[in-house]
Amino acid sequence: MVLEAIISRDLLVSLLEAARRKFPMEFFSLLGGEVEGENVYITEVIYVPWKEGYHHAIFDLNQIPPGVVGSFHSHPSVAKPSSADIRSFPYLGYVHLIASYPFGIENVRAFDTGGREVRIRIIEGKGQRASF
Repeated sequence: MVLEAIISRDLLVSLLEAARRKFPMEFFSLLGGEVEGENVYITEVIYVPWKEGYHHAIFDLNQIPPGVVGSFHSHPSVAKPSSADIRSFPYLGYVHLIASYPFGIENVRAFDTGGREVRIRIIEGKGQRASF
């Protein structure tokens, strides 16, 4: 059971910038990293091709590479998983970040594969900065 998602501020800000640029469409990305006990350390963005929509992101589950620990996607309104999100979570790793408009750090929530909210710890220091 995941209790905490740990991500660098730089990486999270990059994801939020991408979500802001795609708005009002959804943005989607997979997340790479490591799992240690009840903690998921998110260290990288893993891009897979996807189709965007106003209320969905469609991608091929067969294109998910090894090393995926979770997902990130945006919602135009509230950072809460939809029933479709919860159905897809078990295929996409251990922790799932959802950001809502206006896509600030305070607008991000993390969920486990069952759709239960878990803590997010944002760490400072050297982190990957993604470019989309």
